[in-house]
Amino acid sequence: MSTEKKKIEQLSTLFKYVSDAPKVVDGIFRDHKIRFTQPAALNDPLEFNPAIRFDSDGDNFKSFEYRGIKMPSIHGWEYINLIESRINKFGILSLTDNPYSFEMWCHYANGHKGFLIEFNIPDKTKPTLQLLEEVNLRVHKVRYVKDYTINMDRLYRGGNLIPFHRIRDAIFLRKTKLWKYEREYRIVRQLADCDTYQPPVTRTSYRDKEEYLFPLSLSCISNVVFGVNTSQEVKRKIIESCRNTKISFCQAIIDQDLQNRMNFVPIDSFKSIDEYLSLLPQTFINDFTKKNKYRNPLTVNSLHEIPYYHLRPNDCDEYYKKQLNKLNK
Repeated sequence: MSTEKKKIEQLSTLFKYVSDAPKVVDGIFRDHKIRFTQPAALNDPLEFNPAIRFDSDGDNFKSFEYRGIKMPSIHGWEYINLIESRINKFGILSLTDNPYSFEMWCHYANGHKGFLIEFNIPDKTKPTLQLLEEVNLRVHKVRYVKDYTINMDRLYRGGNLIPFHRIRDAIFLRKTKLWKYEREYRIVRQLADCDTYQPPVTRTSYRDKEEYLFPLSLSCISNVVFGVNTSQEVKRKIIESCRNTKISFCQAIIDQDLQNRMNFVPIDSFKSIDEYLSLLPQTFINDFTKKNKYRNPLTVNSLHEIPYYHLRPNDCDEYYKKQLNKLNK
């Protein structure tokens, strides 16, 4: 484990919020694999369901009938065969440049029980992520739009086939402004590159519910930030899995008195790994402003002089003995 003490200002690349689910933790730090999620498995029902428009409505929204069989409209045909059929062949790795989002810590890191991964992306002007040596994956910035529509005529631009990069830019890299706070970046790659991928047997709409894991090297990770509620078990497992790497670790701490501001503190600033792993979640939510003001303790000659001692004397005695044992170890 690196002993470098990284300050909050230095955490300035791209991040991924991660759940504390055992299969996710083991997948990344034991099996060295990470999921690329197909569109049908994402959490926004509006995403990848843009409104389809044309330069002129014409007959594009009219359905057809042939010998008693109803056929979909041009609009419906394009949606089923172009959008759903093509987009489901790709997976997405979602990243962000906002590591301090309360919403994302709750939604994607299981209420601060999970953690945050910082990836090595040295140049965000032309960002790439090297999950494996010599495998550079382009990172694209998501655009947030008020009107989540696509114009089919403009996507075709006179041709008979829409190039995927136009579909990527119009559908994969656009979201409604409801999600603007996520400040998302995405890597889009073909699921066929995954060794467990099975091509669909149908050429039309389908829902792929499998999980596709792609290999990664831990060398692409520079930091892991533990949530306020990350369990000691998860912390220990991750720290031990990264022992022979250059990955450093931080602890998220919430200051209650400064509009719930979040801070990242290197775990090297704690006395020892064992001491750090023994701390309870409430340790990492503090009213630091008042603590700093009154950080110098008042010396007493007896526990009885402490104002709250008479309320729970047995608990006070037990607490004192525990702290004394720790001090004498």
